Amino acid sequence: MTNTPLCVAIVGMGKWGQILVNSVQGRSEKIRFVAGTTRTPTKVTGFAARQGIEMLPDLDAVLARNDIQGVVLATPHSQHRAQIEAAAAAGKHVFCEKPLALTADDAEAAFAAAEQANVTLAIGHNRRFLPAYTKLCQLVQEEIGELRQVIGNFSTGPWRYSAESWRTDPAESPAGGMTGLGIHTVDALIGLGLKPAEVTVANRRRAAHGLADTVTALIENTDGTLAIVTTVSGPGSFWRIEVFGSAGWAAMNGEHSVSFGRLGEPEQVWNFAFSDMERAELEAFADAITGKAPYPITAEQGLRGIRLFESICAAAADAPGGRASRAVLQG
Repeated sequence: MTNTPLCVAIVGMGKWGQILVNSVQGRSEKIRFVAGTTRTPTKVTGFAARQGIEMLPDLDAVLARNDIQGVVLATPHSQHRAQIEAAAAAGKHVFCEKPLALTADDAEAAFAAAEQANVTLAIGHNRRFLPAYTKLCQLVQEEIGELRQVIGNFSTGPWRYSAESWRTDPAESPAGGMTGLGIHTVDALIGLGLKPAEVTVANRRRAAHGLADTVTALIENTDGTLAIVTTVSGPGSFWRIEVFGSAGWAAMNGEHSVSFGRLGEPEQVWNFAFSDMERAELEAFADAITGKAPYPITAEQGLRGIRLFESICAAAADAPGGRASRAVLQG
């Protein structure tokens, strides 16, 4: 016997919104999409029909529906705060795609609205839900000793967004690839326990789309640990997190493999089967709402990540094509 799945609406039905829907629709017993709204509904008529999603005119219409328990936001980043505040005021739980906000002020307001309304606010950092990342965290906590340095790189092929896409707007994607890609690496560092104090950013723009396509951030943390986060548009899909400690090292190589080594011992490697991280994060959202388990990304972690992200973006804006430093706001 199964429980009734959580009924949610998708807000923003572009490429990523459709990926989220496809990850659970007809596959999950915990959550299902019953309605949706998007900026250009004529583009998704067929998709909505195939997935059994009722199209609604706007967010207000979604929030007015008593049968909708939560909303999943796959919308422009600058809209998140207002949408979360509106959803919380209507008593709806919220799953929000990363980044939660572009500023710490907006992130704090979003979490405050959710807390006041006693609703769940979950951030969609999907790579937190990979078994390989869980293994990496375990090795960092138990095997490598005192943390010394972390290096993370999330890169991709050339961006292929259309000129009309909001993702090509510098206001929506400050620091270029750091917003769409590097934010995942930022969160991976936060999940490992890092507490950033200052960041120095170097960035370059060589592609034609107008956004910085090569961004590197050197992060100094409150305990003296150093971290480097970098993202490049062009070379192809690449994800790697390397963690160095006083008694060993661990690395996440791609999304499904982890290696570990220490002086005098053979390297160990763990390979994991494919895992649907979008389904995992949405089902974790459902579990948090029903009280089965807290959402694994806490509000404190979410705020710490946005404070670092905002400082990276500010430093990149201080010196386009150059290098600049910014302090990271402490909570």
